[in-house]
Amino acid sequence: MSSSGRDAALRVALKTFNAGQRVEVNDLAAVLGVNRVTIYRWLGNRDTILAEVVWGLGERTMRNAYAAAAGSGGTRIANAVSTFVRQTLGHAGMRYFLKNETETALRVLTRSEQSFQLRLVALVEELMTIEQDAGALNTGDLGVHDLAYLCVRVAESFVYTDAITGEPPDPDRAERALHYLLR
Repeated sequence: MSSSGRDAALRVALKTFNAGQRVEVNDLAAVLGVNRVTIYRWLGNRDTILAEVVWGLGERTMRNAYAAAAGSGGTRIANAVSTFVRQTLGHAGMRYFLKNETETALRVLTRSEQSFQLRLVALVEELMTIEQDAGALNTGDLGVHDLAYLCVRVAESFVYTDAITGEPPDPDRAERALHYLLR
């Protein structure tokens, strides 16, 4: 596998996604002057490509949100995840993806075979462990992993509200719920 080819394909997919356009294997192949099989060999199927693109954005967004978050312990985690929700909902590519490719988005973002959600839970768990090791977070009997999972699920439920219940996404409700959970 060509690492430079894979990286170039991911850059094109990211640029397309960020522009609020549909990411297609045929289009990636055409831009890079290769065939579809090469794209599949480098990156996998369309869902896998989308999961990688969204994960790259999501990881950077969450790490930056945590670095900038005020407070410590549960407050800092709630602030970071709330910022993540706001920035996710504010991203043109994510808005397009969630609105125009709802079923694909939910599959890519929540199904374990695409690993986005698993990686996001692991990242929140990592950040919670930092707070716990600093003595600022006590997860009680729940444990760090389960609390991280709950935080991600709360965030998801307010990001995907439109697809789940038909209500508009509401980052303020997510923030209140996260602060309540992590108080």
